[in-house]
Amino acid sequence: MLLRLFLLAVCSFPFAVSALNLQAEARAATAAQAKREALAALAESIFITVKSETNSVTESTGRQKQSLQLQTSSDVPLMGVETRTQQSGAEFVCTVKLDAAKSALAYRQRVGELFIEINELDNRIARTKSPSNQYSMLIHALTVLEQYEKYKAVAQLLGETQFAVLSRSRQDTEAQLRALEKAAFSLELAAQILSKKLQAEKVFVFPAMPQGSHEVTAFGRLMRDRLAELLPTVEHPDQASQFFKGEYEILENGIHLTYRLVDRSGNTLLTRVATLAPAAYQGLQVQPVTVDFDRLLHQGVVLSNNFRVQLSTNHGGENVLFIEKQKVKLLVKLNRPGYFYVVGHVLKAGENQSYLLELSNADSDRRFVRFVNADEVDHWIAIGGAEGFEASAPFGVESLQVIASSDDPLNRLPPHVLNRSSELYVIAENAQQGITQTRALKPVRTQSDQVYQQEAVLMFTIMKSE
Repeated sequence: MLLRLFLLAVCSFPFAVSALNLQAEARAATAAQAKREALAALAESIFITVKSETNSVTESTGRQKQSLQLQTSSDVPLMGVETRTQQSGAEFVCTVKLDAAKSALAYRQRVGELFIEINELDNRIARTKSPSNQYSMLIHALTVLEQYEKYKAVAQLLGETQFAVLSRSRQDTEAQLRALEKAAFSLELAAQILSKKLQAEKVFVFPAMPQGSHEVTAFGRLMRDRLAELLPTVEHPDQASQFFKGEYEILENGIHLTYRLVDRSGNTLLTRVATLAPAAYQGLQVQPVTVDFDRLLHQGVVLSNNFRVQLSTNHGGENVLFIEKQKVKLLVKLNRPGYFYVVGHVLKAGENQSYLLELSNADSDRRFVRFVNADEVDHWIAIGGAEGFEASAPFGVESLQVIASSDDPLNRLPPHVLNRSSELYVIAENAQQGITQTRALKPVRTQSDQVYQQEAVLMFTIMKSE
């Protein structure tokens, strides 16, 4: 089977959001793995809820009311979570729940502590005359600001509405850092600056992502490779104790690059920044090429605790990069019995289309639909065969959109035509049209029925080996 395959770096968050309770469940061979997957699913629930609430308060001018930095869904810190693990046969089932009434106080207190710390740092930065001391304090302030924004986001989600105004912002701090920095003239030097005296172990390094994009660029990949040469890295996110996650902003006279060391609980341990002169990345792709498509793909994704679908790969579900000949496994998980189908989107030079992914060898349209029974609920299901695919040309950005429903979607599949040359069942000759067309095909609901439909999206990049 031919593979045609690419989380929001910056999003905004509204003020007053009604309090709610969120929970997630996972099954695995060990209690530790079940707990880890359940907590990750809960963090993703919070992250997607933040994004969906944000979209609802975008003003008519396009401006949004408040800025918030959330690197990825796994970065959301969890406090006051109730955990229950039981053994069921040969596996363990872990249920985790975040109760607004019990957790809101803990988040509010943590936000207050970080607020005081930021103001104290601001006073110390203003008093110091040493550029080196000021630089160190600004780096620390950036880390504390990152933590403040994360805890504040969850506190708002749990119903908190009153927050004092900070004495400094992330933007102020980054501007002061840029004024003190000397631009690095090579990727190697930038990697040395970012990794110097970094107390890390079993770290997984992600590619540096363009601000506001899910697309891995050539610059992001090479920055990851240079850092991996200098740090005690692991090959897979599941093996990591810590994650080094990068984001960059393209300026008129260079690139401002930020990397954060994050633990498995979503806490930012430290922040490092570097500015790269244009000579450092001359000839490399730094601009994402799928900005409009990326925004359309990820906007409008909402979440329900009643019915939920997740989409991932054997290398995780965020900042995903595959190199030529790597094994690619696609994984889907539902939290209750139901059906799903998968739409692939290609948006490359000379190639722009959407297609249905075959999930079985059935002779009819049933080949596109997969049923998840009660025994498979909360388990990762490999699609496209247990061995998966091999990453190969054509290289570039690809996307997947999984549509799950509690009823059989066979009669709601997008119209499709077999392309004999590519052997793909094409639904649109334009990827943006393909997304719009798929989202328009929703089941008709009445007040008495219990029909649900949810979706998940994934964007990743396949690149040629060096």
